[in-house]
Amino acid sequence: MDHSTRRKLLQTGLAAALLAAGGMPVAAGARHGGRLRIGLSGGPAPELWDPRFGPGLFQMVSGAGLVFDTLTEIAPDGLLRGALATGWTPSEAGRVWTLDLDPEARFHGGQPFEAADAIASLDLHKTPGDAGHGIRSLIAEMRLRGPHRFDVRLHRANADFPYLLSDPALIMGPRSGAAEVFRTGAGTGPYRVASFDGAARLLVARVPGHPRTAQGNWFDTVEILVLPRAEDRARAFAEGRVDVVDRLPTRLSERLERAHRAQTIAIPATDALRFSPGAGCAPARVRRVMEVLHAGIDRRALIAGDPGLSLAAMPGPQSTDPEATRQALGALTPEGLTLSIDGDLGEQGARLVARIGQQMSELGVPMRLATSGEVADLHVARLTTRPTHAWTLLSLFGGAAQPISASCGPAAAAQEYVPILSEANLVVADWIGRPEPQAQPWATGHTRMGQRWWRA
Repeated sequence: MDHSTRRKLLQTGLAAALLAAGGMPVAAGARHGGRLRIGLSGGPAPELWDPRFGPGLFQMVSGAGLVFDTLTEIAPDGLLRGALATGWTPSEAGRVWTLDLDPEARFHGGQPFEAADAIASLDLHKTPGDAGHGIRSLIAEMRLRGPHRFDVRLHRANADFPYLLSDPALIMGPRSGAAEVFRTGAGTGPYRVASFDGAARLLVARVPGHPRTAQGNWFDTVEILVLPRAEDRARAFAEGRVDVVDRLPTRLSERLERAHRAQTIAIPATDALRFSPGAGCAPARVRRVMEVLHAGIDRRALIAGDPGLSLAAMPGPQSTDPEATRQALGALTPEGLTLSIDGDLGEQGARLVARIGQQMSELGVPMRLATSGEVADLHVARLTTRPTHAWTLLSLFGGAAQPISASCGPAAAAQEYVPILSEANLVVADWIGRPEPQAQPWATGHTRMGQRWWRA
């Protein structure tokens, strides 16, 4: 990248925010070896690493930078650097970008990673609703220039485009056989899957001689345990079974700090509450249910008086739309809605669901938790969104860009999101070294902990 192009990139809001985050170099004495053990609140989606379905917390921690990789990444110091791409050159004032790829990059099966694979991976997101569709929709065409070079022509000039390519949803797979690669985790990342039970435990081992070892990847192995309940994560840390856990209530994190020399890192996070049709929903009714949620939730009132929350920018109503709500209510019966809830929404999530329930009751749609054995109309989950969500909100959060469909079940397209900016945390053992976390976005800096942290 030439100096003039870098100056243009640094003038963008994203670059300014990232540079303000800062960072620090690897500390003296960092050394290779050992195992990093992570206890996560979020587990793998049924689609595992298939990027079209959107990376949850498990997929982000185990995907980009670990067993898979993106074309670019945002480094701990906030600057853009290459991952599978070694360079990116703009032309036509930023409307065309020529990307050069690392000729040494290989999939874990041994086949080389080439420009045709990169193009095919970006093209996975052509369908509206796919996780990377908001970014893919910026692209007018892509053209091969050689085995390790290709052009991307955008519909409009965009100086931020290399930053967008760092989105965890844009992990790279092969031009053929991608479904198997995303199922097994045989990506291009610096770690390969050693064992995986498909649900609760993943163990990965560093790939010998991987070209990106010089950029980090200090641990010999990284183990991820899925522990949805906060109490289970805290117990695993206290018993020495994991070295880092996420999202603990203050009472638990403070207990670990006192008893186990742990450190709690508070990290700004962009999350969303996701309401999706439950097993008990009726197809003829689900569209109206979602329309009531979309028009009836007063998002600004949700965060009033809660200093830990602020409202994320999003399309659609920022407050209630009374007329649209009345029209949607006309098709609902007064018995209300039943909810099922993920086991670890956290204290903040539980408060927000309670406030949404109060708002719905005031509109004439009472909401209550489904009893044991009762099928629910709606399921509520907490979703950790991606660092580049600002460019993809229209495809991620619904609204006019994603029409509501009358379907049910966990794979239903009808979903309603309530994005919030909250504070997450990581509780970390004192023997782990890491880049300075001050003001660094959660999904930008710390989901790559397996790649960037080290033995102190």
